[in-house]
Amino acid sequence: MLYFDNASTTKISPNSLNAFIKASEKFYNPSALYMPSIEVKKDIEDARNFFITALNGSAGSTFIFTGSATESNNAVLASNITRKDKKYLISSGEHSSIYECAKHYLEQGYNIKFIPLLKNGCVDSEALFKELDKDTAFVSVIHVSNETGAINNIKEITSHIKNYNKNIVVHSDGVQAVGKLKINLKDLGVDYYTISAHKINGPKGIGGLYIAHPNKFKPLILGGGQELGLRSGTENAPNIMAFKTALSEVEINDFSKHKLALLNELKTDYLLVSKDNCANNIISLCFKGVRGETIEHMLEEKGFLIGTGSACNSKAGYNRVLNNIVPKEFLPGAVRISFGKDLSVEDCKKLGQELTRAVNTYREKIN
Repeated sequence: MLYFDNASTTKISPNSLNAFIKASEKFYNPSALYMPSIEVKKDIEDARNFFITALNGSAGSTFIFTGSATESNNAVLASNITRKDKKYLISSGEHSSIYECAKHYLEQGYNIKFIPLLKNGCVDSEALFKELDKDTAFVSVIHVSNETGAINNIKEITSHIKNYNKNIVVHSDGVQAVGKLKINLKDLGVDYYTISAHKINGPKGIGGLYIAHPNKFKPLILGGGQELGLRSGTENAPNIMAFKTALSEVEINDFSKHKLALLNELKTDYLLVSKDNCANNIISLCFKGVRGETIEHMLEEKGFLIGTGSACNSKAGYNRVLNNIVPKEFLPGAVRISFGKDLSVEDCKKLGQELTRAVNTYREKIN
């Protein structure tokens, strides 16, 4: 079975799995005061410092480990959306853990403004900048779209916002960016940045949050004061060690040849959503007159696993992000293909050929 849904999740690497197993043997509670626990606590602090260094965090910043990127995103919004007399700007292309959370605050009477997308899937930065005013307190723009791979220019966006008002807080969800782009958080200038382990060949059940100004962050989860008092709950040391190993193994892979090989084999009509300014590990395609779910199952029978979009949107019945940028007649036939380091160019050619057959067969049956 060839796996082409790496934007959904990735296979844990052998070294990351070994790090998890090794750390599991050191089962002591990091909050205890005896020496074995102190050693586990030191391992966690070493990992924290590694993340800050690897991501080039700014002076005075920190990094906390959470239960998932969803928790990290929710925590950022909970810490910053606190006043109904302020304005909060959210990109319409955000992952559902930001978008649905923002909708919740909107329903509670907070002034949430969703910023539209351009046809290439990026946020409309001009529309975003026009919304900036004296009441604006917070902005969230995803770095790389989990649906289309569209890359937002976070450095430019943040710079413009901070030049307008340095006190506006800027967050970016970098889950799909890590491992695809070189990340330099000091250069990006963001106040918060979210990442996830299972998107970079680490384990599920652990995410991370970069915090540029820890003294301004209000914890979402209260309790024993773990994670520098910013996220309570006994630390998941095995997952933290596995996450650290996964990040240490990250390489920026160029999948442009994979993408080209697949598209060259597509001998049928389609709409390519992922065009320019996109991470080349994700291809979003739409086929008119077919259903993406049916194509997905037809390919599975032939040994290929692809997606129909974000797994977090699969129960919604439609694709919210694509709905902003794709003609309605193409939406039912949306599929998302995402590459991983185990796939060869030849694998992509085979998928292109089989995808062509599946779409053409489907169309012949309904016509």
